[in-house]
Amino acid sequence: MSDTANIFESIGAAIRTRRKQLGMTQLDLAEIAGLQRQTISRVEAGNGAVTIATVARIAAVVGLDLMVMPRYDDGRS
Repeated sequence: MSDTANIFESIGAAIRTRRKQLGMTQLDLAEIAGLQRQTISRVEAGNGAVTIATVARIAAVVGLDLMVMPRYDDGRS
């Protein structure tokens, strides 16, 4: 599994855990975030087919800080 897939899975798991701690359903979260419930489901499943802005929006609703650390690999390592 790639590092990127692991990152999306970790973020999705954190969002799901926090949502449940708050007693929210995926539909509750979607409505507050202004998104479709399917989008919440994809994010929680670790599906990387969403934008960083969407993930940040969801994380903000559940009170999670999302830190993005760009990394450049020039292939010379």
